[in-house]
Amino acid sequence: MKIAVCVKQVPDTTSPRRLDPATSRLDRSGEGAINATDINAVEEALRIKEAHGGEVVVVSFGPTKALDSLRKALAMGADRAILVSDEAAAGSDLVATSYALAKALERESADLVLFGQQSSDSDGAVLWSAVADRLRRPLVSQVADLGIDGATVTGKRQTEFGYDV
Repeated sequence: MKIAVCVKQVPDTTSPRRLDPATSRLDRSGEGAINATDINAVEEALRIKEAHGGEVVVVSFGPTKALDSLRKALAMGADRAILVSDEAAAGSDLVATSYALAKALERESADLVLFGQQSSDSDGAVLWSAVADRLRRPLVSQVADLGIDGATVTGKRQTEFGYDV
């Protein structure tokens, strides 16, 4: 089983955030780190690999500085890393980011794609749905418990009414 995990390099949450006055974008010149909820997704992928075999590939879209987050995921146990990077893509919005990630994921032909819930720098929590739409693949969000039995994936998530499975 090939599992792809999308990870994002975000500004370190312990350093102050500021906007770059020249671009009106978040200043990313300081220390960066792998997004916290993406770490959860990498750990889940590694758990699945341990139980079912296969390969874990981490994928990121961003500047070369994002290699730091990919190296962390490799140190955790991921098998390979892919960075999609182009200086012309700096400050890309959801549409461009989802397109770039979907194209990279398409080439990988992963059996399962995992994302963290949301990134700490934007808190959008919608990139995974945009990528799933571009790939024409089903998705389950906010999964608290993920099960795999052969070709069947089961996700359990908490709602205000209990649990959805």
